[in-house]
Amino acid sequence: MYFCGVKAAHLLLSLLLASGLCLTTEAQTAASSPSLWEESTPHTPLQKREYRAVWLTTLKNLDWPSKPGVTPADEARQKAELCTILDTLQAVGINTVLLQTRLRGDVIYPSLIEPFATVITGKEGRRPSYDPLEFAVAECHRRGMQCHAWIVALQVKDNQYVDPSQSAVVEHLCNVVDEVVRNYDIDGIHLDYIRYPESAKGNAQWRRDNVTRCMRAVYNTVKERKPWVCVSAATLGKYRDTKRYSSSGWNAYNTVFQEAQAWTSEGIVDALFPMLYYRDKHYYPFVADWAEHAHGKHFVAGLGIYQLDRAEQNWELTALRSQIEFMRSFEGSIRESTEPGWGFEKIREGMVYGSGASGYALFRAGFIMNNTKGIRNEIRAWNARPALVPAISSSPSVSPSAPEYLHGSIQGDKVTLRWAPSTRLGQQASTPEHTVTTHSEEPVKYNLYRSIGSPVDIANGRHLWLTYQEETSLTATRSTRRQTTYYAVTAIDRYGNESAPVYWADKVLQPKKTDKTLHPIKKGQQ
Repeated sequence: MYFCGVKAAHLLLSLLLASGLCLTTEAQTAASSPSLWEESTPHTPLQKREYRAVWLTTLKNLDWPSKPGVTPADEARQKAELCTILDTLQAVGINTVLLQTRLRGDVIYPSLIEPFATVITGKEGRRPSYDPLEFAVAECHRRGMQCHAWIVALQVKDNQYVDPSQSAVVEHLCNVVDEVVRNYDIDGIHLDYIRYPESAKGNAQWRRDNVTRCMRAVYNTVKERKPWVCVSAATLGKYRDTKRYSSSGWNAYNTVFQEAQAWTSEGIVDALFPMLYYRDKHYYPFVADWAEHAHGKHFVAGLGIYQLDRAEQNWELTALRSQIEFMRSFEGSIRESTEPGWGFEKIREGMVYGSGASGYALFRAGFIMNNTKGIRNEIRAWNARPALVPAISSSPSVSPSAPEYLHGSIQGDKVTLRWAPSTRLGQQASTPEHTVTTHSEEPVKYNLYRSIGSPVDIANGRHLWLTYQEETSLTATRSTRRQTTYYAVTAIDRYGNESAPVYWADKVLQPKKTDKTLHPIKKGQQ
């Protein structure tokens, strides 16, 4: 069944409500132009690849737009406001924007399936003269950031849910997702509220199976259309009780029937974003649990920066700093502390730096824009260099070819680099006698590395300076050090596969020394 048009969408919702397929929930208890990255001192070890994501909320005009409007001046203000937000996120090193695209059965783009959300124009169904989703995707890409469409899956208006046991519900959601993937150059589909309400009781495994079937259907819908688009899901922060720590009756598996660790095992999700908006013993052991059961998929820790607000839990910045450090640095299983309190210092014994979660996501953008308790500077200190988004684990193992003919020209304190584009051909030797060559029609982008030593080590995140550039040239400020600076450029495809590098050196000639003892200046020769 394909529901086409706004009236059909309202009809579907009415039918679901009337037939008892909607479930009532209870309140939950628990820079636009490229420039080289500036130096800063990181709080934590740098990762070359990690999600540095932010949830950008459109619901109730919380993050963007700050208010609806219908006049040309209103729309110009909305666009400028979004650009300011994206400039700020880019400046602190964010590489992924989770833009709320479907709110509660309404959307922020012109849809043939569901009504236009009131957050843009102030009236449901009224459309602006511009496409907010198209504009946001383009502006994210212009800044070298990914844009993922955040889709509220099963919750609709008035805190009600549609039931994923019904094929019409799942099919309608898949149609909405396919409309977004088909018509927009998005980098990901991010599912929220892919679950039952916490008030649902009984038939636990049946409910889990229903949610899993819905997750599987969305995943297959996306991959059949554009296999490079990342499919992720936000889950409750705690999967279930661990052997030694209780989830305090609030977890994904038992409370809302998200069997999410089975999703990673089956491979019907590329990344999980558990909402770990807790502290101490409610955070650390559950981070380890998610990471240990990621099954080769990406686990991204959702961090509740809103808890800094005095109206919330009034956290101090050091709490989030410890969470980031732990999320980035632990490896494998950790030795669980039996001491009360679960302070970070009590559990860091036995950690090995260099391996951890696949990144973090911050809820939400408004607290960065307000710089609550200095969080903006804190995030900038976390991100001393830009980072690439982790590659999709199910992507083809064939990388694009390297760019060619990298060369540079110097003018004053500026260096301009130019290169020939990647041919997008990748080679993979499947056997010693046979080489498989594939071709992708999707455009590649380019990453820039630089270092003082040669050759540039592109595996070292400290050498990464610019990411996801679309052009085959760029101009940047030369290194202020009086040493030869080495550059490398790589191509990267939509899956996140990166090519081999091509190199160029900005050679600095040291002035020749004059030995005045051997060639004294005689009087009268001045």
